[in-house]
Amino acid sequence: MEFTKAHGTANDFVVLADPHDHLEVSAHLVRALCDRRRGIGADGVIRIGSDLFMDYRNADGSIVEMCGNGVRVTAKYAVDHGLVTPGDDGTVVIGTRAGPKPVRVVGRNDDGTVAEVEVDMGPPIFAPAEVPFEPAADAADGLVHTVTVDGHDLDVAVVSMGNPHAVTRVDDVGTAPVTTLGPMVETHAAFPAKTNVEFAQVVDRGRVRLRVWERGVGETAACGTGACAAVVALHRAGDVDDEVAVDLPGGTLTVRWRPGGSVIMTGQAVEVGHGTLDEAWLRAAQAGRMETAP
Repeated sequence: MEFTKAHGTANDFVVLADPHDHLEVSAHLVRALCDRRRGIGADGVIRIGSDLFMDYRNADGSIVEMCGNGVRVTAKYAVDHGLVTPGDDGTVVIGTRAGPKPVRVVGRNDDGTVAEVEVDMGPPIFAPAEVPFEPAADAADGLVHTVTVDGHDLDVAVVSMGNPHAVTRVDDVGTAPVTTLGPMVETHAAFPAKTNVEFAQVVDRGRVRLRVWERGVGETAACGTGACAAVVALHRAGDVDDEVAVDLPGGTLTVRWRPGGSVIMTGQAVEVGHGTLDEAWLRAAQAGRMETAP
């Protein structure tokens, strides 16, 4: 089995090209591939299926509706490896479980390969039932909801970018309780499908610092849908303008949004290298034996 290692703003993936939908990608195999000591190491696995469908799995093996950084990586792979030719405006369409996403090539490397892409992420979703989010029975309608975790009330803006997000504003992302409150909010009963959790610090109206606890992964160096959700939530609160630079540990994404329209995200896509999985390792991984290895 051939693989490619790639990343979008240091959110890293193992990419498996499967244009004829022949590969069986089990949860066992995903967990083994993403293992940073026994496998390749990644935040998730992208299987590029027929019709450029991004079949994305989190590092824990769970199936995911949408991945903003993964869409950029998928588009880069498809263009650079000749799976698709961009239209006159540089656009290709990537299929996802959250619907088709137009992706436009906006920057290339010196060798002509794709360096930077712009994604039309579609409009954000705020209806709690569609996120999904279950507010308390006595909760008032509003932009912000309160969830109780570890005995503390935490105010979160709830939004879907094809996948669920809970955005909370902090004074300093450097000291934000990402690794303690993050997993508690992720698995809170109010989020029946679990949720991604964003800790956002407003620097000024055009810049935000962000850390993200990703559902099924943990803290990642970047989250594309999380950056979009954070900008949307902060925009609705009146804290940022229509275009915002989002600084994440892995780099910077640019997010544009005007209420009523699509969220547009721009960022890098990088291929690190290519290889072939050892057959004995692959058999063990598919059988789940890598998860019990000493």
